[in-house]
Amino acid sequence: MFDLFIKGGWVMYPLLLSSITALGFTLERTIAYYLAGRKPGNPAAIHNLVDKNDILPALELAENSPGPVAAVLQEGLRHAGSTKEQIEEVINLRGSSELKRLNQNLHVIELVGQLAPLLGLLGTVTGLVEAFQTVSEARSAIDPSMLAGGIWEALITTVAGLVIAIPAMVSHHFLEHRVQSFAWQMKHYGTEAVKHLGAGR
Repeated sequence: MFDLFIKGGWVMYPLLLSSITALGFTLERTIAYYLAGRKPGNPAAIHNLVDKNDILPALELAENSPGPVAAVLQEGLRHAGSTKEQIEEVINLRGSSELKRLNQNLHVIELVGQLAPLLGLLGTVTGLVEAFQTVSEARSAIDPSMLAGGIWEALITTVAGLVIAIPAMVSHHFLEHRVQSFAWQMKHYGTEAVKHLGAGR
């Protein structure tokens, strides 16, 4: 394996860095989303308390619950009794802040997924250039194995780029889906909170 890495040339080093970066941020986001959603029933419980007009117990539960949905509900509960427009505004602001935090570092994983194949292709092209240059400079009879060896070594970077890009894109897809799930819950429970907490309800 180490021999293949060396034969791939200098492009293998940025590819290695890309793979480590994608893996690190994928693990970081996975853990963050797990922690944010580890008590999935709490938003519904908070909503039920709000529906019963038990504002203080609902606020206490929201303050002790993890995740962006509870944070959005907490913001609305703190402004209970204000106009619906005011509550909607503070909920939207908190929701945007939480959504930005959830999306943090996702673009890095996506970038690696898009960049790795291009780096692999660059390595292949430069490797082919070197292989054909070696053949063209050969003064003796051209040995086909010389050209074939140069070509397969050049293709190593393309393979490496695809091996890095495919898991990165798959990870990004599932992580992005998780963010969309959080976004839907924030919008759903936030809208319901505005209906129950706003003055004149």
